[in-house]
Amino acid sequence: MATVTVSRQIAAPIEEVFKVFTDFSHASERVSGIKKLQVLTSGPVRLRTRWIETREVMGRLDSAEMEITAYERNRMYTITHHKAGVRIDTTFWFEPHGGATKVSVEFELDSAGLPPGLLAPLGWAIAGKVEDVLHHDLADLSRSTR
Repeated sequence: MATVTVSRQIAAPIEEVFKVFTDFSHASERVSGIKKLQVLTSGPVRLRTRWIETREVMGRLDSAEMEITAYERNRMYTITHHKAGVRIDTTFWFEPHGGATKVSVEFELDSAGLPPGLLAPLGWAIAGKVEDVLHHDLADLSRSTR
């Protein structure tokens, strides 16, 4: 699948935006697509923080164990999870832009180990839906920074 990337300007300092985006214990209150979230690791958010996230996907509840696999405070983090033999990475980038913050989100499927071309039709079919979900999540989180 081609990588899906979306961006949004948020009228808040980078430290505040990063704090809201990484406050996973309150994610289900802030992001309408997340129906339930259970943090599995204690302490501050960092590399290897894990949680179980439940979202409504095409009318059904779907849960996945998520993990932060890359982390640079106030700069970026990557969330990784696996579904049906596919690795899914979602990377959040934070850039200061005057007094605001530009947030970019990159979603990518890695089908390593699956036959070549197996995911191509599925990837293109869901790319538009993924883009919609990412835009909606960014809008929800943007409202939480005010």
